[in-house]
Formats: sequence, C-alpha cells, structure tokens
Amino acid sequence: MVTGYLESYAFWLLLGLALLLSEFFFPGLIAVFFGLGALLVGGLTLIGLVEGLAWQLLLFSLFSLGTLWLLRRRFQRWLRGGESGLAQADADDAGLLGMRVSVLADFADGVGDVQLNGAKWDAESDEPLKQGETAWVVSHSGIVLRVSATRPSAN
Repeated sequence: MVTGYLESYAFWLLLGLALLLSEFFFPGLIAVFFGLGALLVGGLTLIGLVEGLAWQLLLFSLFSLGTLWLLRRRFQRWLRGGESGLAQADADDAGLLGMRVSVLADFADGVGDVQLNGAKWDAESDEPLKQGETAWVVSHSGIVLRVSATRPSAN
C-alpha cells in the first residue's frame, strides 16, 4: 500500500509543494530545486508518461540535480541581486564618503580624531587639521577615516 501511494502523482505533487514551501522557512536555495524535480515527476506521472517507483525516483534525482546544477547560480543572482561586484562598483559600502566630520584634536603626523554622527573615529589626513575645524570623509579603511579639509565634489 505504501509503495502504491509513493507511485501516485499526488505524492509527488504534494512533496514538490512541501519542498517549495520549505524554502520560505529554511532558505538556502536548494529545496526549491528538489521541489521542482518532484513537481515534474508528479506531472509526468499524472499524464501517464512515467510509471513505477524506480523510474520516478530516477527521474526525480535527475531533474532535481540537473536543475540544481544548471539554475542555482542564476536563481541566486535573481533572488539576492547581483552583489558580487558591489564592492568594486561602490567603494562607499558603509555610506561614509562625503560625510562632514568635526576635528576633535589637532592632527599630529597626519593622524587625529574626528567626530561623525556623535561617535569618535580615528582619522588620517595629509593636511594639517586643527581642533574645531570641519573636514569631509574622502575614503576609509575599516574603521579609520581618511579626511580632507576640502569638500569633495558630488558626482
């Protein structure tokens, strides 16, 4: 009886839907491909092209692994966005470039402290900056800001 139920199109369609729904609760972009494989096997079983558990399992494996191998990269890019080149395209990943800062202490040997959004930051500058002056962030390396007395031009 269990074998008969496993061979039915309803089992494969329900399995496919369950796998597709599981992707919402446990995202990883893998279950969706097994869900597609199960839906394909269920559809082929429904129209009578596939009979027997052995063929269904073989096709399920081939469809699932085939779609996983062929489409996963494309689906990731589509669902998560093309962020692979984001760091190269937008060096200001922290939103700091062009921000105005206040110099907290005179810069000595090109190093000093600035205040940005109420927080104290370590900073570097090629210019002699004095306490109380205003400067602008031109780049950053981790948590160290590179600042300039000249306001950067807006692109």
